[in-house]
Amino acid sequence: MAHAHAHDEHETRYADGDAAAWERPIRETELYQPERRDILNFIDETKVRYLRPLLPAGGSAIEIGVGSGRLLIRLGLERPYRLVALDYAPYAIRAVRANLAAAGRAGSVLFGDARSLPFPDAAFDLVLSGGLLEHFRDPAPVLAEMARVLRPDGLFYADIVPRKVSLFRWAERARMARDEHLSEGIYESDLGKGAWKALLHGSGLRDVRVISAGVYPPYTMRGYEELTWRYGRLLRALDGTVVADALGFFLMATATK
Repeated sequence: MAHAHAHDEHETRYADGDAAAWERPIRETELYQPERRDILNFIDETKVRYLRPLLPAGGSAIEIGVGSGRLLIRLGLERPYRLVALDYAPYAIRAVRANLAAAGRAGSVLFGDARSLPFPDAAFDLVLSGGLLEHFRDPAPVLAEMARVLRPDGLFYADIVPRKVSLFRWAERARMARDEHLSEGIYESDLGKGAWKALLHGSGLRDVRVISAGVYPPYTMRGYEELTWRYGRLLRALDGTVVADALGFFLMATATK
């Protein structure tokens, strides 16, 4: 299937995706329902467990390219942060507002461009993104902006889903061998751990660490979510290992400023 598409006004502005493609109804899986034992909540819990010992004690937290806002909200329940969410997708703005209300948390939800953040330097103690950076052909400007708004000694976090063969996404291995798009107009980078480390260092961040994670049963397997939860302790123990390097489907990157 060809993936060429017209360069309209959204392509001119965003270059790596059509903002109009993100105007859609909120999916049930995107709602903040932490009691649901699905793969998304398992991944959210994995990220929180990893970040818990690193989190600043308080201050302001922003998630850029916030999507549903579930991770930002979970971290806001871990620490008394002032929460700020930013995205350019209309559905995401609606989803975050609904999820903040469901979690009983206040927060600012803004429409904006990750490459030109509407905040002063050193405005946040925690700057994070989830599943954002891999969709830019040149992520350096986004990383530079994230680093710019991070306070000295603040925490940077990003999870990145590169275009690579993994156990969880096994059914997509043929596509990944030939196609740089996840879906129509949505680019997916194939940069590895070393390249992301170099980019983070290049943005002025320090104490950079990037680990592989997400060795889960293929999502096409019947009962894969139940298996993931049942053997969750074992699967999480693989994060950061050579097994995860080979078979994991996402990266977790942390750094300070």
